[in-house]
Amino acid sequence: MRTIFFGDVFGKAGRQTLTQHMDRIIKEYQPDFIIVNAENLADGKGLTEKTLKPMFRLGVDAVTGGNHLWDRAESLEFIRITPNIVKPMNYPEHAPGSVHYTIQKGEFKLTVINLCGQVYMPPCDSPFTVFDRWYEGFEDKDSCILLDFHAESTAETRALGWYVDGRVSALLGTHTHIQTADEEILPSGTAYITDVGMTGPHDSVIGMRKHIILEKMSTGVPIRYEASDRGNQINAVCVDMDPVTRRATMITRIRQNVSPREK
Repeated sequence: MRTIFFGDVFGKAGRQTLTQHMDRIIKEYQPDFIIVNAENLADGKGLTEKTLKPMFRLGVDAVTGGNHLWDRAESLEFIRITPNIVKPMNYPEHAPGSVHYTIQKGEFKLTVINLCGQVYMPPCDSPFTVFDRWYEGFEDKDSCILLDFHAESTAETRALGWYVDGRVSALLGTHTHIQTADEEILPSGTAYITDVGMTGPHDSVIGMRKHIILEKMSTGVPIRYEASDRGNQINAVCVDMDPVTRRATMITRIRQNVSPREK
């Protein structure tokens, strides 16, 4: 069975990129499941019902989050009642979002989970301890498991990859918005990449207009950030998993420059 995972879909540019190219991607890769990291969907911070529902209409089965998932106060109830929005499970129990979400299509079954890193990140519980606790209580052992690890430190991501190898089918890193070139199948069958990268405006500084970030960094003076809309790219991975052994058999990195939207 085949899953495509799109990294950090950023703002309007990221949404437009998927809208314009999803049919082509589906035709080219023929995935059984489509998962998106959507914590930056609404202008780069958080998601809203208005920005997420079109993604579901494109064929997205579930979305994962990160530390920005709850940045839009008006969306908290929507997140709470939408089961296929998966939150980092090592955040407080009462934070809106599902701890996991299982998708079944015929004989294929995929469970999506999300964790945040602790290094250089907002406070959260240990991803190692929380994963162990969740995995020990997870009863659907015939399901493949996809873990989105939303983390700043490449070392922490790499360490968790070794830690969960053989227990999840894929550990796919997000958050830095910079795609890494280290995709591989770990020894016990877990597909791994340190960061899938950002789907959206790469003529930017991780999604924001670059001249604004340059002014901020060169002067130290606070300035209002604005999402870029230039240099759109698709950054994703395609992962094949054996539904019987629940091990990954292939991971392919996808990095495509796409034409900017006509203005």
